[in-house]
Amino acid sequence: MADVDEIWQEMQREQPKISAKRAAVKAVKDLSLLQKEKPKQKKSAGKQLDSTLNWMRDWSTGLVVGQQKDSDFGASAMAGIVEDLAVAAPPTTILDTREELPTGTPETFMAYIQRDINCLAEDTMNVRLQSLQKLERILVRQGDILATDVVDAVFDAMLKPLLKRLKDKSEKCRELAVKILRSLVENTSDLAAALPYVFPTLVSRLGCEDLDGVAHLPEIMRPDPEQKPTEIARPVEDSEEVRLELGHFVASLLQRCSPIQIYSYIDEATGLIRAQAMDPFHGVKALACDTMVTFCYNNREMLLHFALPLARSLTSCLTHNHAKLRIAGLRAITACLFCGVWKHNFEIFEVLMAWQDPNKVPIKAFYEGVTNVNYMSTLSFDRHPAVRRFWFETLAYWMIRCVDKVDLEPYIAPYLLTGLCDENEEIALEVFWLIERIGEAYEEEHEEDLRKTKQYGFDYTWTYSGRAFVPFPLQGIWGGGSSVPRHIRRTGAQGPDFLGHRPLPEHQHREQLASEVEDPDEDAMDSQDRRALGMRAELPSRDSCWPEFRDLAVYRRLPRPRLGSRSWVRTHSRRFIKATFNDVVDFRDCTSLNAGRLLCMSLAYTEEGVTEWLQPMMAALVKFYSGRAWAAADARAMQTYSTVCKLLGAFLEPTSLWTQLRGALDADSTMDLDQRIASVRILAMALEGHVQVLESIQPPDPSLGLGQLEPVLPELIEQQSHI
Repeated sequence: MADVDEIWQEMQREQPKISAKRAAVKAVKDLSLLQKEKPKQKKSAGKQLDSTLNWMRDWSTGLVVGQQKDSDFGASAMAGIVEDLAVAAPPTTILDTREELPTGTPETFMAYIQRDINCLAEDTMNVRLQSLQKLERILVRQGDILATDVVDAVFDAMLKPLLKRLKDKSEKCRELAVKILRSLVENTSDLAAALPYVFPTLVSRLGCEDLDGVAHLPEIMRPDPEQKPTEIARPVEDSEEVRLELGHFVASLLQRCSPIQIYSYIDEATGLIRAQAMDPFHGVKALACDTMVTFCYNNREMLLHFALPLARSLTSCLTHNHAKLRIAGLRAITACLFCGVWKHNFEIFEVLMAWQDPNKVPIKAFYEGVTNVNYMSTLSFDRHPAVRRFWFETLAYWMIRCVDKVDLEPYIAPYLLTGLCDENEEIALEVFWLIERIGEAYEEEHEEDLRKTKQYGFDYTWTYSGRAFVPFPLQGIWGGGSSVPRHIRRTGAQGPDFLGHRPLPEHQHREQLASEVEDPDEDAMDSQDRRALGMRAELPSRDSCWPEFRDLAVYRRLPRPRLGSRSWVRTHSRRFIKATFNDVVDFRDCTSLNAGRLLCMSLAYTEEGVTEWLQPMMAALVKFYSGRAWAAADARAMQTYSTVCKLLGAFLEPTSLWTQLRGALDADSTMDLDQRIASVRILAMALEGHVQVLESIQPPDPSLGLGQLEPVLPELIEQQSHI
């Protein structure tokens, strides 16, 4: 072994060059040590991010780590690595050194911000973000001091870079880009060159290319749009803050566009508003409602065929949890009604009422359950009093302002009458005076039809020449309950005095209150009217009230409804009253109660005109008092239907009622016992109502006796004697 070691040392001395690494290695004294090789370590797989975490790669894009050039892990090697570790910091630009820039000429201003504009295309997120922040400070916060030519130059240079940043991976970058674009759009002088780029970008970011999802189908194969509330499940822009800024940007863009420009991009504009109205974020929905109101009122002529899609996109707003958003949705639907006049407004009401042609059944109804939502009924019984109040005010506003209201009145009347039975007494009182305002407008429109009735003082027989009075049954309660402290009567109907037997102060108008006839002076009559009605009920102050009803006078003392109100309700009651009879005997207590209240309010306005439906009404009441509804003994339903029976006795001639119910007292009657008892109960309450009418006659007339009851009572007594 000694000879081998000597040979090895001689070979080392004869080697001409020795690498630096071998020089550092100590000479091996024992060659046997070379026979033991260290086991090679298996190279472990490099650590990689999961495919779902690839977005984390951007966190390290600003770091540049130098590779280790030496395998020595000594102090000098570590110091070199620390020196090579550096952060790619954003470059320093002129905007970092100056708070205000010279705005003399566009060229000078552009020279100061050009470096930051170029940085918008950098790969590093920090560089883009800081450049956007600096540009936002100059162009948004100080944008009011910039000249128009400067803004135009900046807008031309920054339009495409900013539109690209709307798809940036950073949420903050997208938000700042939208803010800068909005400021430039609001202050620039001309948008014509930018619209071909702005609208397609907004459409892609809001995902409104095909909101209904039927663009790929032929028109003959496209199903009917969904009637239930619809929202966008997964918006393209996942940030709520950015979508809110996009909503402000869309509102500013549509306000700046001229009618010709809107006409060129009408599909895109309406699609943007619809997408925002169906956004899941409530802030975007509220902003979309305000934008839609302004857009519809400014461009109503070109939105004739877009009124229905715009209104249908608001269904999710009408059922939202926020009361303010439901009110905003109603205001937006009102704006849509002014766009689809005489064409699509009825289709909008079909959506709101969940109306469906019975001869047209969707195919999916054969395979799955199909349900619709009656938005008008939902709003009539909304859980928030402010929403119900605004809903009934909106119905009255439609009756006064809509041009094509003749097509809508039959569908609005029952919901407005339902408001008279609202659980909130103040809302019910306001609805009464809203209907009075509608009646006043009806008298002006149908002045020729009502002229003779007013001039000749015609009135129904139940009034006994205008001397009798029936208190208004507010909330379905006889006399209005505790909410109406005292009713006031209108003057008796008197014809014209052609011969001059009465002096001028005694001439009366049928729609005047009893206190108004004391002084013919108009101002005095108004003051006496206010004294007769008592103190005005204070309505809550709110911003959502329509301007036409800000001065609405609401009093707690209720007179007989004016002639126009009675004529308006009587005209439209025949469209729904027979359907109401079917719900009277419904097995659900709530449905039976609501049907009874609607029937009660219809009787209060129709009065003697209800004779047309006397027979089916009596059949429905007999079924009610002899069926399950009577057995349920719901106190509110019993009170409502007893008021209905009293109103029938007050307004109809007792002989007509006796003819319908006398069969229950015959000994050989084929009616069941429950039906006979129900008929007798109805007859008793009807006679009670007519007796109260006789008691209300002013001035009292002893010579009148039993009035219209005289031919009925003897027959009733005789019939009872044969039982």
